[in-house]
Amino acid sequence: MNNITWYFVLLILVISYLLGSFQTSYIFGKLFKKVDIRDYGSGNAGTTNSFRVFGAKIGVAVLLIDILKGIVAVLLVKLAFKCDSVALQLLAGLFVTLGHNYPFYMKFKGGKGVAAAIGIFAAVDWRIFLIAGLIGLLILVTTRYMSVASLTFQVLTFIGFVFFYLKDPEFYYILVIAAIYPILSFFQHRKNIKGLKDGTENKLWGKGKKKVKLDEPNQVTKTK
Repeated sequence: MNNITWYFVLLILVISYLLGSFQTSYIFGKLFKKVDIRDYGSGNAGTTNSFRVFGAKIGVAVLLIDILKGIVAVLLVKLAFKCDSVALQLLAGLFVTLGHNYPFYMKFKGGKGVAAAIGIFAAVDWRIFLIAGLIGLLILVTTRYMSVASLTFQVLTFIGFVFFYLKDPEFYYILVIAAIYPILSFFQHRKNIKGLKDGTENKLWGKGKKKVKLDEPNQVTKTK
């Protein structure tokens, strides 16, 4: 990153944050259901709670758009700014995640950044995404805990960047930036981790899934 000017980096980070702060689940909830998603389910403005509160159609739309936000940020660095720095691509993705998790117009209370991370890692390095994604998907299918699958995915992507970029000139930049992703994810999932310990964590489907009714506001659970 030595040849990259700081005003150029700042421009990318501002654009990435604003891109991430397009809070899909919140906006769709207001547009189509006339509710604030943070008043229902887990109280989180993210993809998983969108499925839980709004159903599959809106949930899929939220998932795809949130993934797209991560992809667009990385492609912005790669194509629009013609920069092949993996460290800067990860940094742009990180600011998308921060925008998603802490949107300024929602009093910095947004989602957990998992869907955005899917797009980010897929666009930065498909090998790492594929390995971490398949294992994370297997964890999700076997446990039905999205939180466990998400945290597994984040940790494995970090390991992947360490393994694949050990000899890269930007390795230490990549190491530090890639490490922030799982750290931030564990912080955002701290209530889920407590729920797992207490045995009260909500499963994504089947036995253990909690239903949410939109005609009963303030259905926020204690474990999310």
